[in-house]
Amino acid sequence: MNERQPISFLDFRLDPDRGELTRNGTAIAVEPQVLDLIGYLAANQKSIVSRDDLIEHVWQGRIVSDSAIASRINAARAALGDDGKSQGIIKTVPRRGFRFEPDTSHGAQPPQAILPERPSIVVLPFENLSGDPAQSFFSDGIADDIITDLSRYGELFVIARQSAFAFHDRKGDPYDFARELGVAYILEGSVRRSQDRVRVNAQLIDVASHTTLWAERFDREIADILDVQEEISTVIVNTLVGQVSLRHYRRVQNTGADAVSAYDHALRAQQTIWSFSRESSALVRREAEAAIRLDPGLARAHAILGWAYHTEGSNGWSTDRENPFDQAIKHSRGAIEADPNEPWGHCVLGFSLWWRDRGRDFGRGLEEIRLAVRLNPSNAHFRMIVGATFAYMGRGEEALQEIDAAIRFNPLYPGLYLVHRSRALFVSGRFEEALADSERAAVEMPMHANALALLAACYEKLGKHEQATAAIAELQQASANYTAGYARRNLPFAEQQHLDLFCGLLIDAGLPE
Repeated sequence: MNERQPISFLDFRLDPDRGELTRNGTAIAVEPQVLDLIGYLAANQKSIVSRDDLIEHVWQGRIVSDSAIASRINAARAALGDDGKSQGIIKTVPRRGFRFEPDTSHGAQPPQAILPERPSIVVLPFENLSGDPAQSFFSDGIADDIITDLSRYGELFVIARQSAFAFHDRKGDPYDFARELGVAYILEGSVRRSQDRVRVNAQLIDVASHTTLWAERFDREIADILDVQEEISTVIVNTLVGQVSLRHYRRVQNTGADAVSAYDHALRAQQTIWSFSRESSALVRREAEAAIRLDPGLARAHAILGWAYHTEGSNGWSTDRENPFDQAIKHSRGAIEADPNEPWGHCVLGFSLWWRDRGRDFGRGLEEIRLAVRLNPSNAHFRMIVGATFAYMGRGEEALQEIDAAIRFNPLYPGLYLVHRSRALFVSGRFEEALADSERAAVEMPMHANALALLAACYEKLGKHEQATAAIAELQQASANYTAGYARRNLPFAEQQHLDLFCGLLIDAGLPE
């Protein structure tokens, strides 16, 4: 691949291969698409660039609205300290397009710290408290791993390592540094290594309020220093993504009924997928569809829309048995078409394939889910879905290995993890343990039909008929379409014995045929 040369203008420098825009050596937080827009305009200085040129070279030919282009032009101007009134760098040529023509006579104003649409974060170098300068490789390695893993999450804007580690050479306030970078959150921490143990402290800070939002301490024995480093960074990453996305989601919710951008709608949809009710699933679809209307190329929105259709089909909330899974596959493929590296698209496609095929062929689906894991190895959700696949395949012990690893790496795991863990225990014949997880799952997700069905089956298997009958009543409230016949026709157990046992227990507990 040919390297693209950096572009310099005024006191700015844009490096397209590093994905960085700097001014006088200080990084400026810019969305990747806005960076591409600036880069294309700057590479064609003093030429008029039409709307069609932008669509072809920045949006890769995808259909986008005039308002979407205008919002990205405004974001590009803001990053450069320009605006629509002065047009000192990006000039609008009426009815023709735009011209990149830096005004060297008076230059642009210093850029304001305008936050990206996505939650933005800088991971500062972790402080080495070991008293041995040689141990700084470990503290830097922790921060470096966290930056690398966070960067795989499309829902976050993460400052690159080179810019983040510039803090090594500064004596100033980290809040000033974060404001210069234009980020909303700081992750900072320290590492203390002593003999055969290591202690890592980490905290997430809101830049605007100087408030510590989350803090954790990790104590580990050093059997293999690289394994310890990987484990700690993975736990921090999964916890951070959950915390930051949730707080950004609450901020979006407080803006009122109408979200500002396609990303805001997609975030609302993604945060709602873990609620699992007929009403929440419909809300996910509405928010994802709103995001797609604003930005048809937003891959994550297509993937989450596919997840919503899958949820409706797997819980018996749709009157059309085939359509929801066909729709799930259609939209997950739409996500992959928009961005082949969108892991959620591959994950949703994978489990929708084996649900639609009723467990006849897990190979294609498992391949897609494993691709999602390769695209974002630190994401515990994808490991959990691998485990869910093994559970339906009847490979209970392998399922437990994957799901337990996901739980270890994601302390804030949603209730869906417990549903699939319960099923893994069920197919392994460990019914008392399966019941314990089913009870917890039903408390967290009282309208999740499959969770309630598992709960009823476990109760009945253990001779607790009265509790099983009560669980069936709750199941029928959650999904009137979820009958024993529905379960027999649709649940994708690979082993007939597991399906027969499950459906027989539901009938014994009082679920109608």
